Amino acid sequence: MKTILVDPSRCLQCSNCWVACKDEHCGNDWSPISAPQGEDQWWIRVEETEVASGAHMKLHRVPILCQHCKEAPCMAAAPDAVYRRDDGLVVIDPKQARGRQEIFEACPYGVVYYNAELDLPQKCTGCAHLLDAGYQAPRCVTACPNDALAFVDEGDLAPENMYAPLEVFHPEFETQPSVAYVRLPRIFVAGELATQDETGCIEDALVTAWHQVTGDVYEGYSSTFGDFHIDVEAPGFYSVEFFAEGFKRKTITDIDLRESRSLGVVKLWPRLTNC
Repeated sequence: MKTILVDPSRCLQCSNCWVACKDEHCGNDWSPISAPQGEDQWWIRVEETEVASGAHMKLHRVPILCQHCKEAPCMAAAPDAVYRRDDGLVVIDPKQARGRQEIFEACPYGVVYYNAELDLPQKCTGCAHLLDAGYQAPRCVTACPNDALAFVDEGDLAPENMYAPLEVFHPEFETQPSVAYVRLPRIFVAGELATQDETGCIEDALVTAWHQVTGDVYEGYSSTFGDFHIDVEAPGFYSVEFFAEGFKRKTITDIDLRESRSLGVVKLWPRLTNC
C-alpha cells in the first residue's frame, strides 16, 4: 500500500497543495468517492505558526490533511457510512453520510468538514478517483515543488530507508495514522553568546538544556557568530548551561519552554587567571 510522507521542514507555504486540491474537488462530483468540495473547506492546509522572537524567530509550517487512520474515529462513529479501501484510504460515502454530524464531530485532527449546503461531512479522499484512473499520486503531492509531500510505498518507510526518523502527528490521539511525518517542528531555546562587553561572539560553546522535572538533556554548540539553537522533545521548565574555554560557566534556570523562546544575547565573563 502507498501513503503520503510529509516533511514540514521542506514546506515553502507556496499554497500549491491546497490550490491543486481546490482545483480538483471544488465544483466536481467524483461520486461514489466524493461530492463537490465546499468552498470553506481545506482538505489539505498548511498550519503556520510564528515562534520565538527577534533574530531567532522562526515560522513553523506543518501540512495537515486526513491521516487515513487505521483506527479511524470517523469510521467508529459511522461504520455504515465511512469505509477503508483495500489501498488503505479512508473514504466518507457521499450518499450514506448525508446528515451524519457525528462523522464531522469524531475527528480529533479537525480535518473533517461539514458541508451545510449538501448536509454532508467531507474530507480528503487521497484523490482515490484519480488513483483508480491510473494516476501515480494525489494532486497535492504532484503540485508540491519542494518534496514536502511524497507518495511512497509503506514498505519503503523502514528506518534503514529513511533520511530522518519517522514521526506520528499527534500520537496522543492513538489513531494509528497512515500518513507519515519526518522532521516535525520542535520547541526550542535559542540565543546568541557574546563577551561581557558584547564586542565579540563566542563560538563552539557547549550549550546544554535539561528538563527540570524529567531530567532529559539536550546539547548543541554555538556557531561562528555565537548563535545557538537547541531543540527539545517535551515542553516544560528547563535549565540551560553555557560552557566555553576561557569563560566562566553560566547557568540560567526556570526557562519556560512550553513554547519556543529566544534568550537574546547571553553574556559570558572571562575566567580570571593567576598572573
